[in-house]
Amino acid sequence: MNTSTFLDSLRRSGGLPLVFRAHGETLPAGYHLTEVKRVRYETVDCGSISHRWGETHFELWVSPLNSLVPWRGHMPAEKFLRIIDRVEQGLPLEGEAPARIHAEIAGRPAALYDITAVTAENDRIRVDLEPDRTRCKAADRQVAKLSGGCCG
Repeated sequence: MNTSTFLDSLRRSGGLPLVFRAHGETLPAGYHLTEVKRVRYETVDCGSISHRWGETHFELWVSPLNSLVPWRGHMPAEKFLRIIDRVEQGLPLEGEAPARIHAEIAGRPAALYDITAVTAENDRIRVDLEPDRTRCKAADRQVAKLSGGCCG
């Protein structure tokens, strides 16, 4: 999901709390949007082809002292967006860049997650996440070439 689509889906949701979900678990209530990153990649794959692209990373943090504030709920979408609005005053985000979440979820080490869906429910907005995976662009090109795909 790109950055504009993600943020637009949150803007339509009003004050509902954001519940991030991956591995069949949710990020605990009381998390904080601690950093927004406009990331640039410059790479060369194993087939010697150069690539350049950007992403937006939203880093979510759960304080180790979270259990001391059990009354804190999941962050409302409007608060998440207020932070984004402040960020964009000094660091404009690229709307077409893929949006990704960086977080520790379900006791796993911090990782990047792709946003697969944003669903407004009765009392919350569920943000479904899939963990990042390794890729081989050269192999992907070969598969596309053999299958008549667009990248042959």
